[in-house]
Amino acid sequence: MWDIQYGITSRTLKLEEILENTRQLIEASHEHKCPVVFSQGTGIPYEFQSAYSRFWLQKRGIDPKVPRMVEGSHDWEIMKEIKPTNGDLVIRKHFQSFFVGTPVEAFLRSRGVEVLVIAGVSTEVGVEATARHAAHLGFIPVIAEDAVGSSDNQLHQASLAVMRKLFEVRTTNEIVKNINQDYA
Repeated sequence: MWDIQYGITSRTLKLEEILENTRQLIEASHEHKCPVVFSQGTGIPYEFQSAYSRFWLQKRGIDPKVPRMVEGSHDWEIMKEIKPTNGDLVIRKHFQSFFVGTPVEAFLRSRGVEVLVIAGVSTEVGVEATARHAAHLGFIPVIAEDAVGSSDNQLHQASLAVMRKLFEVRTTNEIVKNINQDYA
């Protein structure tokens, strides 16, 4: 579950649909004892940001010197509609790929995970970056096309088009059906 936090989803198009579909994916995963892992984007103080991080924020019209996604703030919190349960794993991260600077790869391998279902915001940034990185590490990314979103529909659609060429891109219903069949 990629960065479904108040400070990131505030401008997301079709957010209610994304949250409902994400909830369905989480429930199916819980029912079949599949691990659910949440990323939690956490801001880095300006003096510790990489040159690219500063560049990327400025390119998006965000002042990199103004603290954002500060740990403990409302913006940093995972949305209440999909709040993690005690059995879920929440990993703080600072970069667009969930695999950079986190132990997520080790956790997934320790559970024998080979297929990652990815849902969350935003499609063209963290979702695609994480899917690409996962594939390079040997995991099979499956993108829940109706459980990912963005504030920019053009970029969202372009990213989905690229990912359809590289990965499995399926609806929530198709993914839930497969989970139910695989673990029946």
